[in-house]
Amino acid sequence: MTMDFPEVLVGLTEIAVALAGFTGVVVVFGSRSAGGWLPGDRLRLGFLLEASLTAGGFALLALVLYSSMQNARNVWALISGLWALYMVYSLFASHRRIRENLKHHQDIDKTANHIVFALFSSLIALQFINVVLWREFAPVLAALVLNLVGAALQFARLIRSVFHD
Repeated sequence: MTMDFPEVLVGLTEIAVALAGFTGVVVVFGSRSAGGWLPGDRLRLGFLLEASLTAGGFALLALVLYSSMQNARNVWALISGLWALYMVYSLFASHRRIRENLKHHQDIDKTANHIVFALFSSLIALQFINVVLWREFAPVLAALVLNLVGAALQFARLIRSVFHD
């Protein structure tokens, strides 16, 4: 059975756009007539947007490269490398924002953040291995799916915050 890469990439992009679109729902619910946004919720909203746009952006880039380059293995290696480099930057920037938030507020779950950091770090390492050795689609797919799962979890946490805080 062969995988239809363009269909998978388009599907990932559609899911990413849908998740990014849900931020409008969160903003409406999160207006919180009583007092506005909690600092942790502002971070989560940013993480939701970043994760969904990262997945969608890299899926679209892969689709463009896949349709224009002769060798699909080069596409997967290039996307793996670019995603890994971007995520190293993103994890560093996220860590800085979370640390700054924790100086003044205790509305971020440290254990969950350590788990997320470990998952993304593992996938970053996997992408570098993919660049050097495998040059396959599966690690790219795993990375983009993790971005989408992260966005979905942020969305769920934001909705839970609206109705439970």
